[in-house]
Amino acid sequence: MASSKGNGTNLRKWVITGGVLFLTVAVGACGSGSDLQEVTRKAVVGTTAAQSYRETGTTSRTSGGDTVTLYAEGEYAAPDRYRVKVRNETGSWDECIQIGDQSYVLTPNEADWPGGERRESCVVLPIAEELAVLHHLVDFEVLPDQQIGGVDCVHYRANVDVEAWTAKWEAGAEYPPPPQVVNLMKGQSMGVELWVGKDDYFVRQMKTEARLLEYDLVTGQESWVTQNTTTRFYDFNEPIAIEPPAPEPSGVGD
Repeated sequence: MASSKGNGTNLRKWVITGGVLFLTVAVGACGSGSDLQEVTRKAVVGTTAAQSYRETGTTSRTSGGDTVTLYAEGEYAAPDRYRVKVRNETGSWDECIQIGDQSYVLTPNEADWPGGERRESCVVLPIAEELAVLHHLVDFEVLPDQQIGGVDCVHYRANVDVEAWTAKWEAGAEYPPPPQVVNLMKGQSMGVELWVGKDDYFVRQMKTEARLLEYDLVTGQESWVTQNTTTRFYDFNEPIAIEPPAPEPSGVGD
């Protein structure tokens, strides 16, 4: 997932990464929660192990009767090359390229390069963090198998154990989070729908539906927000070239 700070449109979070392990054992028939827990575990390992892949996603966020939709596309090439582009409904977009510890932010009107004077930067987080919520699934429900991108998939849904997920996040935080933040996290609900490749354990598609409380730091008011995200993964372990943008034009960043 990528995030940016500074000028231009705000690049929302998006995730891309990879690893070294491959799983090729076929997924058999799954009829119980324990079966699907094992499928989920192997899917997380297999997907985070991919040496390259692409993904597309749509996120719709509704608050106070207003809905904002973001569209994202990204790609990863091992060991440390990422590209993410996010656009909104008006066509405004941000693009983040990260290569090692260098990041590049591109927008329709300007670009930022390492060493420039602008304050905008971006960070791409590992996909393991996007899939971390899958470690806390309960109440599994088997759904009819489907194909995603021509790949036969096990299809199921589950709920997130928000208490366990929050406790894990709280224990791993660098600094103790404010109790109010912890309570807000515990107050949310989330469901996950998954499509996992039968022959490779790759997560081919993931859909999350969340309802959460949002706290306004200015007014001190809380309001309910719904957020639905659908992400599709494809081109696993295919050749993907991610290069820095063209050299900075003369005068940019002065």
